Amino acid sequence: MKTFGKKLMTAGMALLFAAAFSNAVFAYDSDHDKAIRSVSLNVRGYFELDSNMGEEGEIEVSTSGNKYDYDHYEIMNEGFKWTSEDTPDIKIYLTASEGYYFRITRASQIKLTGATYVSAAREDEAYTLVVEVKLPSLATQVAPLTEVKMEGGIVTWPETAGAGSYEVKFMRNGTTLGGNQIVTGTTYDGTKYMTKAGSYHCKVRPINKTDTSSVGLWVDSNPVSVGEEQARLQREANEEEESRGVWEEINGRWRFILPDGNVAPAGWRQIRDRWYVFDENGFMRTGWYIDSGNWYYLDAKEGYMWRNATTPDGYYVDITGAMMDAEASASNASKPK
Repeated sequence: MKTFGKKLMTAGMALLFAAAFSNAVFAYDSDHDKAIRSVSLNVRGYFELDSNMGEEGEIEVSTSGNKYDYDHYEIMNEGFKWTSEDTPDIKIYLTASEGYYFRITRASQIKLTGATYVSAAREDEAYTLVVEVKLPSLATQVAPLTEVKMEGGIVTWPETAGAGSYEVKFMRNGTTLGGNQIVTGTTYDGTKYMTKAGSYHCKVRPINKTDTSSVGLWVDSNPVSVGEEQARLQREANEEEESRGVWEEINGRWRFILPDGNVAPAGWRQIRDRWYVFDENGFMRTGWYIDSGNWYYLDAKEGYMWRNATTPDGYYVDITGAMMDAEASASNASKPK
């Protein structure tokens, strides 16, 4: 069950609780009530810097299961306004559902996400559990991302307070294309990935500018549908873009120079209607090349990948360029290049 916190008082208005579990004897009905032996809490909050303590907005506390409920929280920090030097200290009040009581006596029985454990104590004859936690320092917080929009393949989102960069997943039918990307602006162009018909959307989350381990929640964009014709046009556009550049020979080896003056990056690249592989120094590979467990033959002089052909050493490569096993190669040995 998830609920937003109700704040009651700050530390200056409340008594301090013990730093460990109380040893008091409780009067719960052990003959009829069942013991709660573990609790799980997910705590999140965003504190507007320079806002008054007690007016910082809501802290979100999520619980799991139906044996207990979240009731409210109290702010324990002393002071008047929130600053980047503050570490929020709060006490979370949980109430047992009817027929249950808290049998929590060790910190290991409390699972926390988004906060650090400080102490805990049982109250109200063990029908209330008070858990004190500390949230991350406000210097490492990042504001929630409010929305992500997608038009065509262009994704945009508003700037988020505390963020120095953003993590992006551009997806087709739920599968991420091109891996997770880190961008410093508030826009991302995933048009080049729209090469197949399907439903595309994007997920974005902010990353704190001083602590990259502090990230916000993922926010999904609206979906965008791509049909077969649009996908075909994008494939053609990608091939044209990949083919832009000029060949350069250095001591008998060839490199492909891109329009920006850089060499083609390591890996596969389609140039016109042929596939090539470049090494880490930008030079075109030749001969046999293995990739993801498959062997491919690259022309000894011109470097392009052979397909549906028998190689000079007698192996057959299929329409994808991958070498077939020995038996299949033998049966296809008479096929021309």
